[in-house]
Amino acid sequence: MAQAEQAREAPGPMSLQQQAERLLALLRPLLADPQVAIPQRLVASLFDFYISAQERNACVQAGETARSLASLLHNWGDRPLREQDRLQVDVLLDTLLQDLSPQHDAIRDELRPLVTPVPPSLATVNSRIALYVDNAALLVILREALADAGFDPIVFDSLEALAGVTDATVPAAIIAELSLCRLNPQTAAVFSNLRDRFSPSPHLVCIAPAADIAARLDAVRLGATRVLGLPIDAARLIAVLKGITLQVPHRPYGVVLVDDDPFLAELCRDGLAEAGIRTWVVHDPLQAPAVIRDVRPDLVVCDIFMPGCNGLELLAVLRQDDELIETPIVLLSSDPDVGRRLEALNLGADDFLMKPVDMSLLVSVIVARARRARTLRRSRSELHRLQERVRALEGALHPDTPQAAGTIVDFEGSAETINLDDYVVSVVEPGGKRRWARGTRARK
Repeated sequence: MAQAEQAREAPGPMSLQQQAERLLALLRPLLADPQVAIPQRLVASLFDFYISAQERNACVQAGETARSLASLLHNWGDRPLREQDRLQVDVLLDTLLQDLSPQHDAIRDELRPLVTPVPPSLATVNSRIALYVDNAALLVILREALADAGFDPIVFDSLEALAGVTDATVPAAIIAELSLCRLNPQTAAVFSNLRDRFSPSPHLVCIAPAADIAARLDAVRLGATRVLGLPIDAARLIAVLKGITLQVPHRPYGVVLVDDDPFLAELCRDGLAEAGIRTWVVHDPLQAPAVIRDVRPDLVVCDIFMPGCNGLELLAVLRQDDELIETPIVLLSSDPDVGRRLEALNLGADDFLMKPVDMSLLVSVIVARARRARTLRRSRSELHRLQERVRALEGALHPDTPQAAGTIVDFEGSAETINLDDYVVSVVEPGGKRRWARGTRARK
């Protein structure tokens, strides 16, 4: 009898709802006050909730978020959270709170990026380049190279002076020594403020003695577009600056869309045209290889289920063509089977999107893949030019070799303009919309 009463009084396993309520009680103070200490029992509670969600096949998404947060906190241990690590915790906290409590009032009005946003390349007549450099010899080199390239170098001897620029003096870009940036804890805030105040926002190019992972990570957290090591390659720096100011007009991305459905194809073409993407529509997949070889698009978008030749077969055909093997290919399908995705990836697809495809997602995937493809082509082109210069130089030094005859050596060469939109991180708002400039100031 006593054992039966004791069994009735013993608490049973908590329901998923009870676990969620316990988690909410632990999480809310953390989001309300970033300085509050993280409870030691939080990691265990998060893991318990994840296991329960998996076992009961409920609140699965919230369970995955809880597991990610628990893993992050567990791996970090007792060390104090730095600003970037705290950002990750806050994002996961906010997401989990919204998953567990729909009435949670801390709903984000925009997605908080986990990487410092970088301004996009925009055409501008602004030739001012700010130099935040302490190395005297490097300063002389930079001023001379920038002036020869038609830029107006302006030296700033302090972070405060740089923070005080106005509409009339804002630079198109800032070249900063990373060692100087690391000395002042307010550097990141100053650069962030400059990006918020001006449109176009000034780009940041960091210079470091060694462009190792620590230097690159610090530069990325400052919002740098590019990190250059020492000794400085002045020609490449000028190419970067010309690229971010779009002194050479941007060439629109080109896409070949292969889809046997005329209505959906035209719908996609109209949506891509609004995003500034040029599109060639092919309804017959058997004609696609010839069109692709003719127009040389940046990317191919292809449906899977088509008469005469399905999308996977077309993918296999294109990947056997040496001239098209590096062209990015994105497949569209209404088949949710994971095996179908694996089949496509194994054949060489770069991405696999489910129908109906959100247009903003399709545009983002196309732009990201096309940028990457152009970057790789540019890198190969630069390597080819370098090899040609080396051969020409060897021929000039050894004129008796057969390849030296008739060779003209260009010792100075010319650097290709580099458009750095490949490195832009846009701010994505709810609904998939992208934005960058917050102000409405006229371009300089």
